[in-house]
Amino acid sequence: MKKKLLALSLISCVLCVLNAEDSILNNVESTINNANAGESVLATKDQTTKNYADSHLRIRQSESQYYNENYQTAQNYQELSEEQLNLLKASLRAQNLNALQQSFFRKKYSGFENTREIEFENNKTQKIRTRFAMATTLIFENEIESYILGDSTGFKIDEIPNIANALAIKPLLIGVDTSLTIFTKDKRIHNFYLFSTDYRNRSNPDLIVYIQDEVAKAQKFEKQAELERDYLILEEGIAKVKVKKADIQRNFRQKALKKNEWLLAEEIFSDKKFTYFKYSKDKMPQVPSIFAVIDKQDSPIETRIIGDYLIAETINPKWSIKSGDSYVCVERVEKKKDKSTPANLNLEPKIDSFSNHKYSKTHRKLLGLPQ
Repeated sequence: MKKKLLALSLISCVLCVLNAEDSILNNVESTINNANAGESVLATKDQTTKNYADSHLRIRQSESQYYNENYQTAQNYQELSEEQLNLLKASLRAQNLNALQQSFFRKKYSGFENTREIEFENNKTQKIRTRFAMATTLIFENEIESYILGDSTGFKIDEIPNIANALAIKPLLIGVDTSLTIFTKDKRIHNFYLFSTDYRNRSNPDLIVYIQDEVAKAQKFEKQAELERDYLILEEGIAKVKVKKADIQRNFRQKALKKNEWLLAEEIFSDKKFTYFKYSKDKMPQVPSIFAVIDKQDSPIETRIIGDYLIAETINPKWSIKSGDSYVCVERVEKKKDKSTPANLNLEPKIDSFSNHKYSKTHRKLLGLPQ
């Protein structure tokens, strides 16, 4: 009788072990499927610890009160520390999900399949194929003013810093769709039908989408041409300054010793706010210092650089340009009423009668003039 009971007990233990293994395999498969299905297993602490409790992963605790590691289940998963949770997340990320999209590895794949050019048509809805774990970027002819996303649970819209005519779409779930309406500053309304796929899809996702609009392009070109007719535009990267051409005054004269002629600015002009000194970065890698001469003293001035222009943020009749021991004097020349006087007196590197000009003591000393 005892032998029969012992045999039944052993059989029961074996069945329990087999059931536990099946449960572990099912949990692992469920975790992988959830990851591929767009349901993030790393979203929150509670979700992470719940997935930990349901999976085959276990963290050994040096001072654990549980001698049986299998007892570390949903009853006590709250005891995991932040450090242990981070280790758990790293182990989950390290799983090979075999979720590579094979369309990217076909022999005929050229790399252009993920870029589309769409011609804008009024009142037409355009289809955009997105893919989970990838971003789709829409680029327009004009700046985006606002947009409406139908479902913020299945999709996320990211605005791109310093690029006002583009945005990125990121699907958060697989096999969902929604609408996206975008309003641009040229009063166009762009409507899109978005749908999400995963790595198993045979079609290539749209990663870059250019929305072309010939009418908007022509209007933009005309506006830019009109702007350039009225303004001198200085720009470098995101920095941009518009100088109204009607306000530009170029009547500046430069004075320098022969040995300091290398420091002469290529161009000097001012508008009603700033004074501009042009130095080609190729010829002048080291930017000189600019000083405004006020009461015969060199006064430091706030400056900034855009492209080849050193911009002094004020206007003044006299300036000093310095670089080491080299020195250039700049003076604004009042225009004479006599029409025979040359209009452009911008550059005059040769030294002429200095004694008639009211320079500061530093100017006169450097130029060898009597004090």
